[in-house]
Amino acid sequence: MTEWVLELLGLLIGFGLLAKGAVWLVDGGSSLARKWRVSPLMIGLTVVAWGTSLPEVVVSGLAAWEGRGAMALGNVLGSNVANIGLVLGVSAIILPRILTGRVALREVVWLLGSLAILWAVCYDGSVTRLESGLLLAVFALYNFVLLRSPRGFVSTEGAEEHSSRRPIIGVIAGAVAIGIGAKLAMFGAEGLATRAGISEAVIGLTVIAVGTSLPELAAGIGSALRGHHDISFGNVIGSNVFNSLAVIGIAGMIRPITGGPVLAHDLDVMLGRDFPVSLAFALVLVSLPFFMRGRAGRAKGAFLLASYLAYIAWLFA
Repeated sequence: MTEWVLELLGLLIGFGLLAKGAVWLVDGGSSLARKWRVSPLMIGLTVVAWGTSLPEVVVSGLAAWEGRGAMALGNVLGSNVANIGLVLGVSAIILPRILTGRVALREVVWLLGSLAILWAVCYDGSVTRLESGLLLAVFALYNFVLLRSPRGFVSTEGAEEHSSRRPIIGVIAGAVAIGIGAKLAMFGAEGLATRAGISEAVIGLTVIAVGTSLPELAAGIGSALRGHHDISFGNVIGSNVFNSLAVIGIAGMIRPITGGPVLAHDLDVMLGRDFPVSLAFALVLVSLPFFMRGRAGRAKGAFLLASYLAYIAWLFA
């Protein structure tokens, strides 16, 4: 069997394990959260967001460990764009009311603020351990604020109907599957990208980003099909904040993102091209509810999805 076939199989099997592992982890985590009387929005912002973002942590952490800083940052920025354009776009097409309500000011501040902090940290072309520690400290503050919110805990009468019977086992099995899937996906993506002459930054922004966003997509579609628009929306907001603060923070603590001229060039390109795109998608997300209020949720979802596909086409143009 030729090497490219093995790499393709590794990529596909890895993506499958990432998606399945996240489903197990999210189901288990959500069951635990319901037992603790946590609201659907809070579940989306925390438990579901953390679970579906674990692939980004593992993939970016491995990339940083192997000295592939551009792929680590590209995975985060690409996943942030995919979460809004692909995940929320598809979810809103299924359940239009996801995009018919306003975004709370607190979520807007954290969504945009986390991206601004990440940009400031990356502005000099590197991410040191001190800067990584700063990102993690801000992420800890974010979660402290969330958990102190009085609207995060509600009555959960009847919530056990769809709960996992063995949530702890689901969480552990999901974490293991994600770890193995991330390694296989990295192996396949790196090999195929090298053969195609695609840069690490672009492969991180596209193939790896879509692969690590499959759990968010699965969670978003599953929540939309069940009519849980708060979980779908909260998952995207929480995942993007998690990516910007925790994923790069953890990756930079494993190994500082710094290196030679190739990495410096890739980071400079992403600062000038992909950071503005990520910011634009975030601004569109918070402003969409003000257009045709209470209506056209499916059209807004289609707009987000079309915008994401246009961005991917632009990267490969």
